[in-house]
Amino acid sequence: MSPKDTPPPTAAHEMLESVIAVCLATCEAPPELLAAQLRSLRAQAGVAWTCLVDDDASSPAGRAVLLEAVGADGRFDVVEHDDRVGAYRNFERCLARVPPGAEAVALCDQDDVWHPDKLATLSAALSAPGVTLAFSDVRVVATDGTLLSPTYWVDRDRGHDDLAALLATNVVTGAAALVRRDVLDVALPFPPEVDGAFHDHWLACVALALGELAYVERPLMDYVQHDANVVGHARRRARGDAASAEPLRVRAARDRERHVLRPQAFARALLERCGGTMAPARRRAAERLARGDGSARGLGAILAGAFAEQLAPRRTLEARRRAARGALLGRRAR
Repeated sequence: MSPKDTPPPTAAHEMLESVIAVCLATCEAPPELLAAQLRSLRAQAGVAWTCLVDDDASSPAGRAVLLEAVGADGRFDVVEHDDRVGAYRNFERCLARVPPGAEAVALCDQDDVWHPDKLATLSAALSAPGVTLAFSDVRVVATDGTLLSPTYWVDRDRGHDDLAALLATNVVTGAAALVRRDVLDVALPFPPEVDGAFHDHWLACVALALGELAYVERPLMDYVQHDANVVGHARRRARGDAASAEPLRVRAARDRERHVLRPQAFARALLERCGGTMAPARRRAAERLARGDGSARGLGAILAGAFAEQLAPRRTLEARRRAARGALLGRRAR
């Protein structure tokens, strides 16, 4: 339900026409971090926005934190859900409330800090012909503002024009992105939730299937790291580091879920929804991943991808090697 001191949902939806719709998914939001995020949203210059907030069954104390942070600001439309569905589905139901008249959609986390020109800069980048999603670099910081990294690209490459690589591993931080409203017409409803599935990854894949991604080569937000991050930003463990204590078959099963079945689900959804309009090379990439590991042809493509990854390891961060491990051991287990 909406807080008493904000307009009813119908009024908020009318405000969304011809402005940026900010979709904020919350769950037990840390009070200080949420307050900082909303201050940075309210400080956005040069754009009109309104914010749809979907709370994922927070406790009474968590809901009180959210409503206090929103206050009497009529630009917010808050819906409090009693059923907890997780970040993937909570963003889905928030995005489903964006009306057709909105120009663009910004994804918002509950714990980051946006730079004042973030929305205006991304909106300008999104206006270029053929661009369906614009995103930027981010500064990685601690909760006290200490700089941990001046860039997101610590140990990886930014392959945002390669659908096969993007399906393998995401390079688009959702909170640093702005997507055209019509992308939602294809993206919703989300595909089945598989381990490793995230809302921003799916939206980025849909946007690239429909057009081009534009990148702004400077940070437009502070990506705050804390113990409750759903994903977070961390340097990847080198192969020479101590191995996991988990049995190999357990790790392989998880690898198969995340790096074979999840890309397969995304690829199949893309082909069903917009395969006929995709560029030929991107359609072929989706078709390869849609096969999964259930056939010799599909397994061969996975092994070929793992081999190619050795030549460009920063591109997919071992996702393809893990896919090969999961596919091979998974096939043996079946």
